[in-house]
Formats: sequence, structure tokens, C-alpha cells
Amino acid sequence: MRVSLLGLSSCLVLVGCIAAPGPARNANVTAAPSRESLAASGTLAPVHAVSEVPDDAIGATSEPLPGFTRGINLGNALDAPSEGAWGVTLKPEHFKMAKAAGLDHVRLPVRFSAHAGAEAPFKIDEALFTRVDWAVQQATANGLSIIIDLHHYEELNKKPRDNAERLVGMWQQIAARYKDQPASVAFELINEPADELKSPELNPITQKALAAVRATNPTRIVIVDSYFWASADRLKELELPQDPNLVPSFHMYQPILFTHQGMEWMGPEFQTKGIVFPGPPATPVTPVPAAQSTSWTSTWLNAYNTLPVAENSSGPKAIFDQ
Repeated sequence: MRVSLLGLSSCLVLVGCIAAPGPARNANVTAAPSRESLAASGTLAPVHAVSEVPDDAIGATSEPLPGFTRGINLGNALDAPSEGAWGVTLKPEHFKMAKAAGLDHVRLPVRFSAHAGAEAPFKIDEALFTRVDWAVQQATANGLSIIIDLHHYEELNKKPRDNAERLVGMWQQIAARYKDQPASVAFELINEPADELKSPELNPITQKALAAVRATNPTRIVIVDSYFWASADRLKELELPQDPNLVPSFHMYQPILFTHQGMEWMGPEFQTKGIVFPGPPATPVTPVPAAQSTSWTSTWLNAYNTLPVAENSSGPKAIFDQ
């Protein structure tokens, strides 16, 4: 998903460290977003150094990860094919606004794959690195942590084996470039693995990319997404080494008609605008025709317009039911 920077409108929330470090392979969490075929990036709720729990466990205990508790995704800029192509160019005020809003970090999606060589050593363009350097400097100057996120590597999703070596090569360069940065700089290896990058393919590729990072950054926070666009119910499929500085993560988008209302890349049933959280609204919204004629959206919008907040489809229940 391409997220607008305007008004710092799309928050990225990181909520925790698991209390006891250990392998993430058998982790179970309670929240499971309904993703279907949506490819998006937004609210992030990771569990840090997940402890091993029984397969029938119903949850995992977490605590805040200092420096990464409330933040925003700086989308549409360096994750575009080229900066500015999607209407956003990063500016100092973006970082100042984040700090003024009381946030403690920013997430920087970067389409490194559009600026790297096709053959080994897969050299990343210096011009792109210079912009990432600048963003890291801006975050640090404003007292913000920053996540450097390898974003939109679509070729990896489509042909994992053909692109695994290139991913590792890019991370070798990124890790070496920022190895002397403070702990407030974190890495995210692969944003929202999807399509053919299923867990059996994802796990060994993730482990190789992580090894490349650890060669120069032995203790840096590294965020690892699960398969199916970072779905919560796929966290249990992650196979990761013992590492207290790993953050297995999932992405959460409910209620989907609120978070994705009016987005041009969504279907016509998502084009009803003016939906607020939590519902019900002061004045009922009128669904667009496509939403009225689609069963699930019609039902959802009726519940949104009429039910009290405790039962409203655009309320806390929509999140906790996932």
C-alpha cells in the first residue's frame, strides 16, 4: 500500500518486546488480520524476540520496545520507482512534524531493488544511499528512531530463488553502510512477503539476509515480516535463530473500510468516504452504489451507521476480533 505523508495521517505503531528471548518458530499471537489478497503497508505491531510457547497457547506476553513505540510510515517517497514519482519528496518538515506529534520513530520504506545492479555485487546507486543517509540524519537530529525498510521488492515475491542472492547482496551493502549508526537505527529485511515468497521459501532467504546483516551489525534491531503480507496468523511459520534483537512482526489494517476508504488501488466497494473511527458517525454515511450492492460492505456499513461503539464495525471490537 502506498501511504500518504500528508498531515502525518498514517501511523505505524510498534508495540512490543516479548519478555523471554527465544526462537520464534512456535510463537502464537492473538491478533490475526484478515488480509485476503491485499498488498499494503501500514500499522505494524511486532513482537520482539518471541519466546517459545506451546502450539496450543492463545497468546504471547509483550512489553514496549524503547524508541519504537509510536511512529509513522514515510511512504510514497523513496519506495516509489523514483522519489517524487508518486507525488512525495521527503523534506525536513516531515521529521519535525513527527517529533511535534509526539512520535518516537519513523519508518523509511526504500525500493532498493529499483536502484541496484542486476548482477553481483548488485551495487546500489550512491544517489539513493545519499538520500537514505539524509533521512537517517534528519531522524537523529530530531530525536527520532528510524527503520530502514527494504520495500516493494516485487521480483523477490514473484521469483524468490532467482532473487535471493540479490537480496542478500543489497543487505550486505546496507548493513555495511550503517554499521556505525546508533541503536536508534533499525533494519526491516523484507516488507510484507507475498505471492510465491511463501514460508518454506521465505525462511531460508530471511536467515541468509539476517546473516549478512549480523556480519557487520551483531546487535542491531532487525524486523522480520511473516508471509502473506505480514499476516499475524503466519507468525508461527517463521523459523528464526536465537537472537534477542530480532523483531518478528505483523501488519494490521482493520477495520479495512476505514483504513482503505477511497484508495484508488482498491475496488469500487471501498470508495465510500467519510468513515470515522470509532463509529457510529454523527451523521450516517451513504454508501456508494458498489458498496450497497456488495453483501459484506453493505452489512458492514449498516452496522457502522447504527450500532453503538461497543458493537460497531468501525470500533475496537473490529480489531480485537481479529
